[in-house]
Amino acid sequence: MKARVLLIITLWTLVGSAGCDQRSSRAVSAPEQPAPDAVVEAVVDVATTRIRRGAITQPVSAPGSLVARRESQIGTEVTGRLQHVFVSEGDRVEAGAPLFQIAPESYEMALRQAEAGLDVAQADRRQIESDLARARTLRRQDVVAQQDLDRLTTALAVSQARERQAHESVALARHNVERTTVRAPYAGSVAKRLADEGTTALVQPQTIVIVLQETSELEAHAAIPESQLALVRNGDRARLHIEGLAAPIATTVSTVNDTIDPATRTYLVKMPVPNPDRRLKAGVFAHVEILPRAKLDVLLVSPEAVRAEDGVTRLLIVRDGRAVAVPIEVGLTSEDAVEVLAGAEEGEEVIVGEAAQTIAPGMRVRAMRAEESPAA
Repeated sequence: MKARVLLIITLWTLVGSAGCDQRSSRAVSAPEQPAPDAVVEAVVDVATTRIRRGAITQPVSAPGSLVARRESQIGTEVTGRLQHVFVSEGDRVEAGAPLFQIAPESYEMALRQAEAGLDVAQADRRQIESDLARARTLRRQDVVAQQDLDRLTTALAVSQARERQAHESVALARHNVERTTVRAPYAGSVAKRLADEGTTALVQPQTIVIVLQETSELEAHAAIPESQLALVRNGDRARLHIEGLAAPIATTVSTVNDTIDPATRTYLVKMPVPNPDRRLKAGVFAHVEILPRAKLDVLLVSPEAVRAEDGVTRLLIVRDGRAVAVPIEVGLTSEDAVEVLAGAEEGEEVIVGEAAQTIAPGMRVRAMRAEESPAA
C-alpha cells in the first residue's frame, strides 16, 4: 500500500515539473512586443555636397549666320551701253581689277573736244600776253593810251580764266573716260552679276551690274535676346559651330549693337571670322556660343541640388539630420554650377541627385558626400 502511494506522488511531481519547464520556455522565447503607440522613423541615406564659392560663366547661345565683312553693289558712274562684263558669279578679283565697261566712244570724243578747247584757250592767252607786252613798250613811248593798256590787261585776266576752265573741262572729260571702266574697290568675290552686255546703263537711278563681297574675312551675326543684354560685352570669347566642320571656330565679340530690334526684342552681335582660304561661304548658318567673362567669388551649388516647384526654386538642406526645403534666388547657370544669390549660406550641406527631387521635406536623412554615396 505504501509503495502504491509513493508511485502516485512521484508521477505527479514529474508532471508538474514538465509543465513548469514548458511555461518557462515560452516565457524566454517570446519576443518583447512594442507598445501599441510607438512609431519607428526611418533614416534615409542621401548624397550631398556643400555650397561653395567659385567662378561661373553662363554661355549665351543664339542662332546666327556668316556674312561678308563688306558687300558692295557696284553700278555705273556714267550713262551708256554696257559694252563688256569681264567677270562672272563666283570669280575672285583683286583690288583694281576691271569688272565691266560702258561704251567709251562718246566720252573719248568729249575728251578730244575738251583738249581742243584747251588749245584754243592757251593760244588766246599767249596772243594777249604778246599784245600786252608790246603795248607796255609803246606806252612808255607814249604811243599807246593808258586805256588801251588797261583793256589788254583785263583781256589777259579773262583769257587766263578761260584757260583754267578749259583745263577743268579736260580733266572732267578724262575722268569720264576712265569711269567707263569700273574696277573692283577691294579684293573679293563676285556674288552676283545683274546685267549683261548690251544693257543701257543709267546713273539716275543707278544700274547695278555687280555685287562684290569681301570674303577673305567674314563676320558672324547673331541676334541675342534682350534678356541677356547685360551678359555680352566686346571682347568676350565665342565659338561658332558650323555644320560640316569638325571643330568649332574660335573668335571674339567685336560689336554689340546699342539698338534693339523692336519687332524681335533682340540686338545684333558681330564677330570676325578669318577666312584666308575662302572655304567658308557667306550665308552659312552658324550656332553661336558666346562665353562671357566669369563672375568671381560667388556662391555656387550643383545643378543636381536645385528643385523647382510651383514657380519657386528650392534646395533641400540637411539641418539637424532632416531635409529642410529652403527657397533660393538663383543667378547665372552653367553646365556644372548654379549661382546662389540669396537664401543659402556657404558650406551648407545640400542634397543632390535623385533624392533632391524625391525626398519630402522634414524626412530624417543621413548625409553622405556625393563621391562617397553607395552605388544604386
